Amino acid sequence: MPKFGQIQASASSTTRVKIIIGRDRHLSFSATTLIGADLGTWLGIVRVYGRGISRPFIPKALLLTWIVLLYTPLVLWERLRYDRRIRRTKVKAPLFLIGHHRSGTTYLHYLIGRDPQFAYCSVKESFMPWIYLSFGRFLERMYRRRLPEKRPMDDLRMDVDLPTEPEYSLGNMTPHTMIPGYYFPRRMLEVFRRNVLFEDERAKRGWQRTLKYFMQKLTYRHGGMPLVLKSPENTARVREILEVFPDARFLLIKRDPYRVYFSTERLYGITLPLVSMQKEVDGAQVQDYILRSYRLTFEKYFRDRALIPKGRLAEIRYEDLIGNELAVLEKAYRELGLDGFDAARPHIQAEVRSYTDYRTNTYNYPEERMRAIEAEWAHVFEQLGYPMASDRGQQQPAQA
Repeated sequence: MPKFGQIQASASSTTRVKIIIGRDRHLSFSATTLIGADLGTWLGIVRVYGRGISRPFIPKALLLTWIVLLYTPLVLWERLRYDRRIRRTKVKAPLFLIGHHRSGTTYLHYLIGRDPQFAYCSVKESFMPWIYLSFGRFLERMYRRRLPEKRPMDDLRMDVDLPTEPEYSLGNMTPHTMIPGYYFPRRMLEVFRRNVLFEDERAKRGWQRTLKYFMQKLTYRHGGMPLVLKSPENTARVREILEVFPDARFLLIKRDPYRVYFSTERLYGITLPLVSMQKEVDGAQVQDYILRSYRLTFEKYFRDRALIPKGRLAEIRYEDLIGNELAVLEKAYRELGLDGFDAARPHIQAEVRSYTDYRTNTYNYPEERMRAIEAEWAHVFEQLGYPMASDRGQQQPAQA
């Protein structure tokens, strides 16, 4: 049975590749994040995208519906107990870590997450966002048994107490996130336009309401501490975040766009087959999605960053951060007007040391693919300050 990852092996070919999701995924729930959705969210996703479910995945969708139904009393119980207190909670000047997938956002999150002045969304709070206040100990034990030691796409550590991105949590609380695009990858670009660029005003309002509640609940859970959260999709949501949290801070991490493209392709090659409810995925369509969504994300970010008040935005380069983490972060803290770096320093240093033996993946950069990247992303290269290979007189950039 062909694997989705074969798209990388045939990357230099012009043949359109149909990738078949293996039979072992037809009833597997090992990576089905929507198992923690409330009934309204799951039915909302099914209403919009359900006709795209491939026949072999229909039993899985029906079983997921029953699981969500059985889970509903727990959701109602927690909301009955805590809703009033959650909605009275004030969110204090959150810090949003942004940057495209595979730009180093997770590593940055792990580092700043060690700062004792911040709280974050941990793995044990992420996938069951409706019930972690009432059933946190049970969820922690369950995740510890099932969670792999490392992330499959990059071998970074995984643990129930480590930070994770809230897109999965929000995806279980509203249909208006990028999550449906991963379950229905033939419609990834449509989902991206609706739920990330917010070309659908209703989706924007639904996402903002859910973000506010999610942030209030997490703040309540952590005793009122300020939050640091990372989500690559939020790179295109700066305006919408500021409309909810006008005192928010943003720290952008950027990386060589060639590297980001091929690493993102690998990311989807690993993760989409784990959750897709569509039997066949057009590999060329996924490649096209990466090219277009990256450009559209940064075009919106370049427009909206002017809305961020002075002293609440910092931008760093991945290439500068690696090997010089403390100096780069100390400078970013100053630019953001954040105090407390001296107290955070030993904790961040300990996290840096834990990656002494870590090695990144390597990639081949086919020339024809590089030309496609340059044609689509030329403006982004310029704005981010990275030269294109054609401008350097090179056929391909050095592999990282």
